[in-house]
Amino acid sequence: PKPKFGAQQMYPRAALHGQVLIHDDEHLFIAPVNNLSAGGMFIEQLINIPSGREVKLVLKSDQLTVPIQAHGTVVRVERGGRRGLAVQFIGLDSAAKETIESFVLEARVESALKVA
Repeated sequence: PKPKFGAQQMYPRAALHGQVLIHDDEHLFIAPVNNLSAGGMFIEQLINIPSGREVKLVLKSDQLTVPIQAHGTVVRVERGGRRGLAVQFIGLDSAAKETIESFVLEARVESALKVA
């Protein structure tokens, strides 16, 4: 089964400051990233790629040890208060997935320690 975004997320996510280079067959965009999980990411401000479109992306952030390359599908475009699009990963190699899972775990532990 495919992971669902929204109320029933399969993967824990964490806020991430970075940029993503994202392209479909026609256009290349660079946009800021809002959050990341092993299942996908939310890209801020970008609303130019329609839902259902397959994309390739490269994520770069000082918070990650290496850039992440992935293949995904745009699953949601938000044009309201929060503008951007949600991308679900459909192609992510095991090293990239491990990098993301480690980042999310560390971010969640840091967040929990700040609250405690």
